Amino acid sequence: MAERAGATPSTIVVANALAAQQWELHLAADALGGTAEAWETPPLKSYAAWLDELWLEHADERGPALTPSQSLALWRRVIAESPESGELIGYAGAAEWAAAAWQLLHRWRIDPAAERAAPSQVDYRAFLGWCGRYGVELAEHGWVDRCELESALPARVRDLERIFVADLDDDYPARAHLFAELAARGCEIHVLASTRAAGAYRAARLADAGEELRAAFAWAKRRIAAAPRARVAIVVPALARRQREIERLAAEWGASLGPDLLWSQGGTLAGEPTLGAALDALALAAGDTPHSTFGRWLRSPFFADAEVEQFARARLDADMRADLRSQLFFRSAYGSGIRDLLAERAPLSARRLAAALTVIGGVRRATPSRWAQLAARYLGELGWRPPADVAALRGWQRALDELSQLTPIVGEVSLEAALAELARLLDRPASDRLTVRGAHVLGRIEDVGPGYDAVWVTGLTDAAWPPPPQGNPLLPAALQRAAGMPYATPRDAEARAGRVLERLLGRASLLVASWPSRVYDYETEPSPAIRDWPRLSAGELDSLTAPRVIVPGRCELLVDDAPPLGSRRLAGGAGALGRQARCPLRSFCQDRLGARPLEPLAFGVPARLRGIAVHRAVETLLEDLPEQAAFASKAQAVTVSVERALGRLFGRTRRQLASLYELEAEHLERVLAALLRDEQRREPFRVHAVERKATIELGPLELDVRVDRIDELADGSLAVIDYKTGDRAKGADWFGSRLRDAQVPLYATTAAARVGAAVVVRLGTDETRYSGFWRPGAFPGRPSKGSAADAAQQLSIWRRQLLELCTELAAGDVRVFVEDCDDAKGPYAPLTRVFELLTPARGAELGS
Repeated sequence: MAERAGATPSTIVVANALAAQQWELHLAADALGGTAEAWETPPLKSYAAWLDELWLEHADERGPALTPSQSLALWRRVIAESPESGELIGYAGAAEWAAAAWQLLHRWRIDPAAERAAPSQVDYRAFLGWCGRYGVELAEHGWVDRCELESALPARVRDLERIFVADLDDDYPARAHLFAELAARGCEIHVLASTRAAGAYRAARLADAGEELRAAFAWAKRRIAAAPRARVAIVVPALARRQREIERLAAEWGASLGPDLLWSQGGTLAGEPTLGAALDALALAAGDTPHSTFGRWLRSPFFADAEVEQFARARLDADMRADLRSQLFFRSAYGSGIRDLLAERAPLSARRLAAALTVIGGVRRATPSRWAQLAARYLGELGWRPPADVAALRGWQRALDELSQLTPIVGEVSLEAALAELARLLDRPASDRLTVRGAHVLGRIEDVGPGYDAVWVTGLTDAAWPPPPQGNPLLPAALQRAAGMPYATPRDAEARAGRVLERLLGRASLLVASWPSRVYDYETEPSPAIRDWPRLSAGELDSLTAPRVIVPGRCELLVDDAPPLGSRRLAGGAGALGRQARCPLRSFCQDRLGARPLEPLAFGVPARLRGIAVHRAVETLLEDLPEQAAFASKAQAVTVSVERALGRLFGRTRRQLASLYELEAEHLERVLAALLRDEQRREPFRVHAVERKATIELGPLELDVRVDRIDELADGSLAVIDYKTGDRAKGADWFGSRLRDAQVPLYATTAAARVGAAVVVRLGTDETRYSGFWRPGAFPGRPSKGSAADAAQQLSIWRRQLLELCTELAAGDVRVFVEDCDDAKGPYAPLTRVFELLTPARGAELGS
């Protein structure tokens, strides 16, 4: 029996919670469009909630059915304890497949206990074994799985008079059997149908997925602006992956029409920043939390006292990235001095963190319900600020409640396991209420319920629609085909897709289906289902995809020249001159404003710290200023030099990072051995100084310089040497039109004694390479290309270049050179606005 939506039924059963909200809005359309301030809400329930309610009313001693999260936790435990667990990378994916396969078997009324796997069906045999153990767990504990409700209810429900069902299109044997049994016992089952619209339909071809999404939003915005009471839907397949695009378009939408007229299905609770901060903070109490999590907590604004100490906390995070304690798990680093360092830098935050960690104390294993209680106390001690959004706050509390419900399933677990469960519970869509009007962004065509005035469906390429067969990987394909399980064959997929599209055509007054003409780097074709549809007019498409015109207001030109340097001394020393040569604007940001990018966190010793260790080791090795003849006997001092250099670098972390220490010691010993061997290939020399510091006045500046080493050559002249360990080490930086590395040239041009060579020594584990300028034979190999014919001429060129750089820097020169613009990009781009600066420059190049 079919009824129109205007009827007033007793209970309406729909496919899911989203459909329940859509039907609620649809049935209240007359009230929403009129002047009524209140109306009776129809009794709408999702099919799963209706089954749960019936079971609670007619259940036996087994009690409520397992929740989905409880069921998945039990599947994970069963699989983890199975003989096949050692062959699996992880249990989460296998548990989801197993739960879905178990559901399919029960929906098609196939008893797993009666099934047998063929010798070649290894996965199916493993799955049937898991089913057996899962069933034993259910029986031993008196639990009931939701998949069993449809077969268990008919024998118990005898007093149900009438129900209405809507949009339960995907029929299957277990549901059909349930409804047939209820009908046989006198229950009236009515099908509630929405008003069928004689809708128009159009197809649209867009350049790519990005333009397609922008066009759909522009179309929806135009319809809502013309009819503020309208409700439209935009369907975006793979919605979760495109959430960032949706958020950007939503921001533009909110600026023009207001955020209350847009609802999106794609966001998850895990994406809520406040909840992510809570998970990070809780992870600090676990044993295997990396430093990056501690850094995020330091930078987080969602805790009490964070605003008062925000600079100190952020500075501590930046400093710790250059500390080897960042290689330790947080609890180990906390006991190795981080606690004291935090107390010194941010005492309020240190007291809160200490109090929070005391809440956990020595608890290593506990039930999920106890972990949920401890989590609330822990976050309270930290002064966590819950989300202001009510839906997010309810989602967080619901996740903690569901975590507690896992106690009978998993027993006592570690904090790491409890947090993993909590993260899984948060990795699901936030349950925001649908907006009454405006646009709803949905992830599937099947999610479009009744009541929409118009619908735009994106991504309808021939590869995406009809959806390809997608059977369950744990069930034999032959079994799925024989039982007629969904999407088991191309024919079934095509038939289901046809029914879904047909239903959608009858619901909206206008349906637009679009496809991108290009996905990544290949051309696409439209789905056969829309290939013959009439197209949107070219004029309408152009109006939807036209670039947004920004009408500028009155333009005011502000002169914002950088001021001259206020004193002769400059932080950054000779390094500032090299940065000035490459990119004056970057030099201004780094050396005058003090802007530094955060060092990336990486496993192992960072390259900068490794370079420091190498310099210290060479300094120790040659601190007695030996002659070349003594280098052969220096091999026995290599180990001591390495010990001293790495001892300073590793400090209190040496024991915890013993394996890393051994690797670095081996690497550094090979570097020193190669240096000692290759230095004996040079002409006779004597080490004159190591790590020589000097303050040099040049033009308008006073600069600090530090030279790695100075040798006295056989002819009495000096060789100024700079060690390099990075891949960018090259002497060519000294011989261009601008001096890109000023350390050695600055010292060489101001030295009191005669300088006959300036050399970059590239330190490596296999060989030592030399570049720069020297007289023939003084060093292995040939001098670098571009160097002057003799030392006096080269020093004169450098003196002029250095003076130009000092004058530029003191005057506030902040140019950006197109050929070196990469130095102004990356983390400095927001300060340098390099892309805005490059646009006119590159336009001029194209014009010429």
